[in-house]
Amino acid sequence: MAAADTSFRYSTDAVASSETARVFPWEQPIPVNTFWGSFDYPTARAFLDNIPDGALGLDPASTADHTTKLQIILRLLRQRITMEETVLSPQPLHDADYHLWYQRTQSLYILENALDLPEAGQTIQKLVAGAVESDVRPKHLLGEYLVKTGNYKEAEEAARPVAAAALGEGETKRAETEGLLSEVREIVEGLERDGGDFGVYQQEERKLTAELLAALEKY
Repeated sequence: MAAADTSFRYSTDAVASSETARVFPWEQPIPVNTFWGSFDYPTARAFLDNIPDGALGLDPASTADHTTKLQIILRLLRQRITMEETVLSPQPLHDADYHLWYQRTQSLYILENALDLPEAGQTIQKLVAGAVESDVRPKHLLGEYLVKTGNYKEAEEAARPVAAAALGEGETKRAETEGLLSEVREIVEGLERDGGDFGVYQQEERKLTAELLAALEKY
């Protein structure tokens, strides 16, 4: 990481400068600079989880447009995956290091999806097919992707309950979704009340829940 980068952001503005965020393993500090300024947290993290920013020579003051920057980091991630697969050949990366394969494949999907590339559909299907049976995360990602592409029925089958998918399925599904969101609201309001470190995420979760409710009102 460039020596000049002294500020970082985390998954919510509320914890951007907080040491509290560092206790959570899913938090990845994102450098506060011009290059990363156009990226949302999940997309930036998808890349930085795999390749440390300082090892790349990325220009922190880059004024390239966002699509160009996405293409740059996607190319770098693909190169890293190809290199690792070559080193391990003929053993598949999936078999040699499942955790690494999962991380690389999920991040590859996130970046391809951010660019609306058709390869994103193939990559998320690959992640679902290769994931251990007990891991439901790939199915939820697949559900979100299918919602994005308008395949509501397939999305619900892939990852239920996915609130956004249920919105397209009529009054019965609407009632189920409202019930689910009611439960989510109770959990969110209890984050700070119950004490502990998770209270720092309350405001962000309120925002996400409000967005889901707003979407529900359209149906």
